[in-house]
Amino acid sequence: RGGRCAAAARASGLQRGEQGGLGPVLQATPQLAAAAFGCRSGSSLNPSTPPLGWREAANEVRMVIRVFIASSSGSVAIKKRQQDVVRFLEANRIDFEEVDITMLEEQRQWMYKNIPEERQPAQGNPLPPQIFNDDQYCGDYDCFFEAKESNTVFSFLGLKPRLASKELEP
Repeated sequence: RGGRCAAAARASGLQRGEQGGLGPVLQATPQLAAAAFGCRSGSSLNPSTPPLGWREAANEVRMVIRVFIASSSGSVAIKKRQQDVVRFLEANRIDFEEVDITMLEEQRQWMYKNIPEERQPAQGNPLPPQIFNDDQYCGDYDCFFEAKESNTVFSFLGLKPRLASKELEP
């Protein structure tokens, strides 16, 4: 199962702009963007806020990790999984945005549409949390958990590994 998640994400081949990808939102800094959109980095986006895909800070363009969550889920398991992902990202100071799919149908539909077909459940819709690096699908909670257990979260997220990570070992 460990390699299946990463392989499925790579095999999806989703590129910026394919299948109705989100347009870029350029920001001077995360703090200015937060002030402009009425939210803070790592917090749920305001329903009137356009989805964030790109950030530009000091002439540096970088990808943004987006965690699609459901703030009004009745499932304790889903809430715990969402909290696990968010807490891990916060604890490791990984910049991310939460996208609440319960606030805008457009966000929910975008998430469903951009999860590769081979990662879709046999029945029903994919459940949150779902993780993307910009428009590139990373995986669901199970894939995240496997990456966390094997200390390969940075690769899973498509980020450069940090010094203490196993990912630097040959």
